[in-house]
Amino acid sequence: MVVVKEILLINILLGVFYSVVLQEDKRKTKRILVFGGNGFIGSETVQRLIERGDSVTMVNRGNSYFDSEERIKPRVTDHFKCDREQMLTLECPQILHSGRYDAVIDFSSYNHKQIEQTTNILQDRVDLYVYISTGSVYEVCDKKHKGRTKEDDAVRPKNRGKQLKLKKQEMYGHEKLSCEEELQLQRQTGGFPFVVLRLPDVIGPRDNSFRFWTYQLWVKTHKAIAHPIHLPDSVADTKFSLVHVDDVANAIIAILDAGKKVHDQAINLAFEEEFTLRKLIEAIAIKENVELDSLQFLTDDKLAWYTLPTVSKGPLDTRKARDLIAWNPMTWEDALDGLSKFYNDAMTDKKWIKEREMVLADFFEFVVQEQYYQAALTELKRIYGKDIFDGVDFGWKDYTPAIEGTSRDQSSSISEESTSEVNTTDLGESSSYAENDEKPKKKNKVLHQERAMDKSKEKKVGDDGRETEIDSNDMKNEPTKHEEL
Repeated sequence: MVVVKEILLINILLGVFYSVVLQEDKRKTKRILVFGGNGFIGSETVQRLIERGDSVTMVNRGNSYFDSEERIKPRVTDHFKCDREQMLTLECPQILHSGRYDAVIDFSSYNHKQIEQTTNILQDRVDLYVYISTGSVYEVCDKKHKGRTKEDDAVRPKNRGKQLKLKKQEMYGHEKLSCEEELQLQRQTGGFPFVVLRLPDVIGPRDNSFRFWTYQLWVKTHKAIAHPIHLPDSVADTKFSLVHVDDVANAIIAILDAGKKVHDQAINLAFEEEFTLRKLIEAIAIKENVELDSLQFLTDDKLAWYTLPTVSKGPLDTRKARDLIAWNPMTWEDALDGLSKFYNDAMTDKKWIKEREMVLADFFEFVVQEQYYQAALTELKRIYGKDIFDGVDFGWKDYTPAIEGTSRDQSSSISEESTSEVNTTDLGESSSYAENDEKPKKKNKVLHQERAMDKSKEKKVGDDGRETEIDSNDMKNEPTKHEEL
């Protein structure tokens, strides 16, 4: 009798074991079509899909960012190189005959025509379409309350004139909302179910917008380069949301496994914490051991540019995400730890030399004034070590700063000589310089203004580096919305 019971118990355990194995095998057979997948958000998502055993087909233009060429591309099942600005039926005939997919994840649709042609091609071959949208859609909508922005706030104004005005002010948000509306339309006419994820600005390692990295460098070097951190009065304390790329990737995986309860839903994702540009800069300073009292700011709206915030409707409400997919993002403290370490390490890690060269080029173009190039190079070398510039080509033809053997005292004396004719009114009373601190020469007021004007036509940089110019005088920046092609 005991032997029989033991045999029964063994059979039960084996049954449970094989049941789990079979369920795991069934999950691993999912076929996923990813538009994008080679950049910031997409590569993190694709990596998780591959690690859990899914078969991934990527559709993009073949660009790579950071290490996606080695980390992602060799591990996908198929890779179709296509330009979604063209007709997919001609550009990507492989898609027409690639079979059925359990899910499509779309990181790279920028307008409703791209969605329309994709849904026409895949209309009978997809179980779920996950579209990566943006919190910028709310900028073209008629939010009627002052609380956190909820999903049902995405309603365009009834007044056509107001619609057109908002569209002109926020073309990016308008186009992304048009993509959402196209998905809704195809669903209403018998198409496949969809999920829309509305993301605020995304942060994390491998961010090809370089925003966090730039602010980190600026905080650490701003006194040495005699250039205050730009913190325009008009946006310094505007509240906004952020989200970490790891949390976004995890949320996408959760949606794929959530079943019908998420179908035809729009879902906000964000940290629990709210942010302002002032708080973000101060958090970076604390993390980098820079005393808050030592921070110097340029606050004049006419001179200062910024890359955050990119929206004006406030932080996102994530209660729906908690209810549907058990959204539980990492804490800002943990995120900041990881960001600080990654980008500090990237300043010396040979693996990221191309990206380091790019961020330094941007830093010297938009932050460091020319007469302080040598001081900046010396300070960066002091902070990160002598190998920081190994292999880095700034592309300077007419200027070759000599930093070998230059001490901080020497670089300071050079800086003092180059700013001997300072006009103390150049930066306006809003500047946070102390009276005894150096200020740029008068000619650099023009330089500041030129940079601000350049920045007023900021570019949205997608996950593949695709740029779309934004004409906005208030310096809203959408690099930074990380779609890919």
